[in-house]
Amino acid sequence: MPSSPPSPPEGGDVSDIAIDWLVRVRLGAADPEDFALWRAASPAHEAAAVEAEALLDEIGQTPTAQIFGAERAFGAERVVPLRPPPAPTLRHPRALSRRRLLTGAAAAGVVAAAGAGALVAAGPGVGGRVIAALDGGETTSRGERRAITLADGSRVTLAGCSAIRVDVSAAGRRIELLAGEALFQVAADTTRPFIVTAGTGRAEAMGTLFSVACAGRAARVVVVEGRVEAGPADGHVPMPLTAGQAATTGPDMTAEPVDAASLTAWARGRLIVTGQPLSEVAARLDRDGALRLLVLGDTARTLPVTGVFDLDDPEGTLRAIATVLPVRVRRVGGVVVVTAAA
Repeated sequence: MPSSPPSPPEGGDVSDIAIDWLVRVRLGAADPEDFALWRAASPAHEAAAVEAEALLDEIGQTPTAQIFGAERAFGAERVVPLRPPPAPTLRHPRALSRRRLLTGAAAAGVVAAAGAGALVAAGPGVGGRVIAALDGGETTSRGERRAITLADGSRVTLAGCSAIRVDVSAAGRRIELLAGEALFQVAADTTRPFIVTAGTGRAEAMGTLFSVACAGRAARVVVVEGRVEAGPADGHVPMPLTAGQAATTGPDMTAEPVDAASLTAWARGRLIVTGQPLSEVAARLDRDGALRLLVLGDTARTLPVTGVFDLDDPEGTLRAIATVLPVRVRRVGGVVVVTAAA
């Protein structure tokens, strides 16, 4: 028989206790029956548990969590799985604080428990960066933009939560985008093609400026300057894209006119959006602005956002959103939770 459900400690936050319970249950370190009894003890407990479930499930969908899905690209043998901690000796799940849960390796553990597969454990001081035996590879963590100069003089700017594998040799220049997004400023070299692959997508350029983002198993290509040949990597005839055009690779891909400068403004520390749903803006701020913005409810998710945001000023961005949109903003540990105003 399970023991009587423990109550929150005096002065404790019932939401924090619910988070602790749920994490331990998902990691197999607490008895689900005990958690069920705790939930049933009061309406406040049940409400906190429902909020905790929504919060943890949303974390599994953030760009930060999705980068850990790149283990498929790395190969299972190249990934260090994050193992659950041993079962605690105390029945009351107080040991995990919400701040630990929502940052670094603790957040990765939540994703693992949610079924995201084997993860790569982040070590101290790396800000959640993926650690892997990635030969010739580079990665970034949340809110980190990184410029890399390749051996041929080309320049690659990585967005947050991104990973690439680089192979530059006398035979050619090949970049594999494993997660996230990157902007490529290609050094002219007619003897060596510059090829970027992402999933089943492929883009080839000579002396140009363009970005590639992972779009499911395809690639989203945006051309800022010059010309890019983009398409599926399986032998389909590539489509030529010129400055101000974008396309998502696939058998039925089409070129569309875009504001390429705005779409790649993240590389300059800006997020420029026009009528974009708040849920999409939140995902970009999570990736590039290190602002954990969790939008709950369809009403809040679909609110249109227009503006220019400084990715290096997350607090200013948060104030702007709270001022111009009919939303309620509150902090839950390391996450800002946004809901529609009542």
